Amino acid sequence: MKVLNTVISTKKVSITNHNLKGNFQMHPIYTKQIEKVSDYNYILSLTFSVFNTMDHPFPVDLTATITGQFTFDNETTEEQVENFMQIPAVQILYPHLRSVVASITAASYLQPLLLPLVDARVFKNV
Repeated sequence: MKVLNTVISTKKVSITNHNLKGNFQMHPIYTKQIEKVSDYNYILSLTFSVFNTMDHPFPVDLTATITGQFTFDNETTEEQVENFMQIPAVQILYPHLRSVVASITAASYLQPLLLPLVDARVFKNV
């Protein structure tokens, strides 16, 4: 299996400041979606979300989605692609998602939200 090309882009960023003060515990939502564009072209979307709820107050509602479009050589099997998209592709994209979240919160004059390093398996398929 060989990855011929990778294009990483920011798909969506949304932030709402609730101007809450104090200490908060983050209850993040990590999701992923795999889309087959053509025989050897796939898109992986990673989304991080955190929301202010009655049960789990948080000072902001934030959603960020980043996508990676991966093109494979014509000798790559479906099974190889599936295995790659489940963990290695997530590991490639997640640092970019972390950077987007930290940058957008800092640019919004908020305390930068630094996402922890996580296992790729925390991202649930949607």
